[in-house]
Amino acid sequence: MTTENELIASMTRLGFTQYEAQAYTALVGQAALTGAEVSRRASMPPSKVYETLARLETRGAVLVNRSEPVRYSAVPHAALLEELRTRFEADLEAAASALDQLPVEEEAGLVWSLSGRKVIVQAFARAISGAQHTLFAGIWDEELDELGPLLEEASARGIETHVAIYGDRTLDGPHTYDLAECGASARLRLSGRRLAVVVADDAAAVVAELGDSTADQATLTTNPVIALLAVEYIKADVSGRLMINAMSPATYKKLLATPAMRAMLAPVDPRG
Repeated sequence: MTTENELIASMTRLGFTQYEAQAYTALVGQAALTGAEVSRRASMPPSKVYETLARLETRGAVLVNRSEPVRYSAVPHAALLEELRTRFEADLEAAASALDQLPVEEEAGLVWSLSGRKVIVQAFARAISGAQHTLFAGIWDEELDELGPLLEEASARGIETHVAIYGDRTLDGPHTYDLAECGASARLRLSGRRLAVVVADDAAAVVAELGDSTADQATLTTNPVIALLAVEYIKADVSGRLMINAMSPATYKKLLATPAMRAMLAPVDPRG
């Protein structure tokens, strides 16, 4: 996507139509232009340019010189964006206030399915930000750029935060546990997939399966049993790592050779 296309896409996300974004972009940095000149610069149909410029005038995005011929100029983009920011913030506050007053009816214990990494990371972030007392998380390096600052912030505001990190990263504030070796082993057993978990207040749980070659999917729930299982999963991984660290290499090697451990750590067939 070119820089101009990215700009047009950004403006449409701000509420401009495609034609409005094209026309405004064509005017930015230019001397006053006629409608025909805007049409050519913006690659717009001549039949659409004047109604588009009229809408931009109404929005306060262009200035009009009603000479002969009529010419148009862009309102400086810094001023326009600041006005949009102010308007959006006011709208967000008004919406939040109105939504806060709506009655809330919740059915506890439902399990919701999530798909796609972006949606899953957003669910993790909401669980972390909404925690009131405790947080347990099992997170991989790949998600720490987005979730690490939120976990540190939760710890800073007094939330008891425990984070098992399957990788080489670390955090300031939360209780962290180095599970890099467990993570490497898990990737082998799960054919590159990785399991990530966040549990807030022993109640709200997000459990995700992420992978480089498989679809990212997760469950979101307030089911206390699933939340308990997720917390115990994290505790078991941490406890296991701490016990392994306390063993001599020879003892650990002998443990891995036992039939029970060999069966338990056998690779998992991703086809089920």
